[in-house]
Amino acid sequence: MLKSLTLSVFLTAKSQGGLDIVLNPFELYTLPLQQWITAAVNFLVDNFRPFFQGISLPISITLESIEWLLLSIPPLILLILIALIAWQLAGGRIAIYSVAALSLIGFLGAWTQAMVSLSLVVTAVVFCMVIGITFGIACASSDRIEKVLRPLLDAMQTLPSFVYLVPVVMLFGIGAVPGVMATCVFAIPPLIRLTNLGIRQVSTEVVEAAIAFGSTPTQMLFEVQIPLAMPTILAGVNQAILLALSMSVVTSMIGVGGLGQMVLQGLGRVNVGLAAVGGLSIVLIAVMLDRITQIVSQGNNQIPWLQRGPIGLVRSSSTGQKVTGAIVSGTVLLALLGFITWQQPSQAQVTTDSNLAMPGKGVSVQSVYSSLQEEQFQTEIVNIGLEKLGYTIKEPKQIEYVTAYLALGNGDLDYTAVNWDIGHRPFVEKSGGDQKLERLGVITSDLWQGYQIDKKTADKYNITSLEQLKDPKIAKLFDSDGDGKANLIGCNSGWFCEIMIEHHLKAYGLEDTVEQDQGTYSALIVDAITRYNQGQPILYYTWTPMWMAAVLKPDQDVVWLEVPFTDLPESQKDLTAKDTSVNGKNLGFAIDRIRIVANKKFVSANPAAKRLFELIHIPVQDINTQNELLNQGEDSSKDIRHHAEEWIENHQDLFDSWVEDARNA
Repeated sequence: MLKSLTLSVFLTAKSQGGLDIVLNPFELYTLPLQQWITAAVNFLVDNFRPFFQGISLPISITLESIEWLLLSIPPLILLILIALIAWQLAGGRIAIYSVAALSLIGFLGAWTQAMVSLSLVVTAVVFCMVIGITFGIACASSDRIEKVLRPLLDAMQTLPSFVYLVPVVMLFGIGAVPGVMATCVFAIPPLIRLTNLGIRQVSTEVVEAAIAFGSTPTQMLFEVQIPLAMPTILAGVNQAILLALSMSVVTSMIGVGGLGQMVLQGLGRVNVGLAAVGGLSIVLIAVMLDRITQIVSQGNNQIPWLQRGPIGLVRSSSTGQKVTGAIVSGTVLLALLGFITWQQPSQAQVTTDSNLAMPGKGVSVQSVYSSLQEEQFQTEIVNIGLEKLGYTIKEPKQIEYVTAYLALGNGDLDYTAVNWDIGHRPFVEKSGGDQKLERLGVITSDLWQGYQIDKKTADKYNITSLEQLKDPKIAKLFDSDGDGKANLIGCNSGWFCEIMIEHHLKAYGLEDTVEQDQGTYSALIVDAITRYNQGQPILYYTWTPMWMAAVLKPDQDVVWLEVPFTDLPESQKDLTAKDTSVNGKNLGFAIDRIRIVANKKFVSANPAAKRLFELIHIPVQDINTQNELLNQGEDSSKDIRHHAEEWIENHQDLFDSWVEDARNA
């Protein structure tokens, strides 16, 4: 048999390509795990999505209740309450830190976002404790259960959180509730492990003594093992809290608000200050919660509960009962007064004529745009038009394109005003196509995409075409990492331009001399601007309208590169050089347009909204002008809302005609 096997290997190696197969047997077969997982998730989405959304109901109720409570209490009263709780649980120093940290967050303008994040963390930790401690006890009670759960916990701790964000969105939708679920997946394993460990480490002598005194298994667990394991269990709770906070930025990618959204917005706007405020606030809250839970977990070394903190202070007083009554009465009165008088700032409302028909009355609308803040401008204009028609507008979600289109197809979102008609075609098709989505109107036309380099280098070396980067000497001019290849700043993974760039590098024979730098575009482009300011050559992908055109002006600071011929992916094979050329220069990308894509059920039920979507048009020059304002620092959500209102005021007659036409639909 050994001789036959040796002969078989020899003959295979001698055949054409046989040696390659022997050395790399993985070329013979690829396990279709990707297709299996995709098919399984699609099956669950198609058949059991209502069931999974029903599971999320307890989380939704808990989260909304906690968030309402934190946002309904006036900040000053909430600070006092948190200070008293921290003082009672962890001592005066931690109470002082808690007040100082939260006050700093408030003065940084992030109070509301901090309360949203805090409600998310509290909700996630509550469910982590219910599930984690239960499974931890089960693991401690049964070696078989522990062996079954151990590989699952390993996977939950090591699997990148981005991997399960997409199935979570497909099954549960977008927003805070799926964010809590994703957070629980990430934060619960340490709590299960430490609960299991703490119970197993209870001294066997203590257990035997309890058995000798006639303790039942239930008494043994709840009166002996859990109390003795409590410091270890609370250490698991501490880890769950910190991991839940660390997930806040990741979950912001699926529409979760709060401090993580601030970080994401700062990254999208290349606003390091905004991102720093969000990040610093997360750190301040994390330190506060960490110190409180650490001290609580060391409860055996503390003064008894009733003899410390504000309760101990009151009890030690000779008039303790009177003081206690006065404090309770004062706190209740102050809280009631705060609830009555305190009103959260709300989004600006559009005044409407009560005599006009309101076809959207009673209907809520949820829009979406990506992490690119410039996309908020056209979204706000559309939302103001919908408000004029009587629709109730929810705060727009900021989600990356792939996730946004999935949510639109599933009905979790109603529309987006930032659909690139050609570039986003694959996203639309993968999210249900014409069966679930409808493309309407043209918001903006004549959108360019392509490659740019700094004008200084272009003039010095007479570079006009991307094809010239085949020359290793030319390519090395743009080498920023020292590997000899030109570094082309590309775009976010998942964006269609990523596929286009890779397609171009292969089609134009540039794979040996050019490499695409991938990541978050807004972060990568900061490096290009920095290198340009230092006088170094830069090569990057870009598009219009975009704020970059106000920083690095075409034909003045940078120039467009043409491509040798039009070569597009399969989804755009119907396009020719005429469709990719501007002013006689072939940019290699289709001249595109921005349209509105809406959930088909929504537009069928709301003909007024559909008609408005068909009518709204914003010239690309106006969007470029607004992008310049973003670059000048007017980049907050309030600023962009104001820009939209100014644009409407400058085009009042046209805008009013759109609304009136939609009202009559």
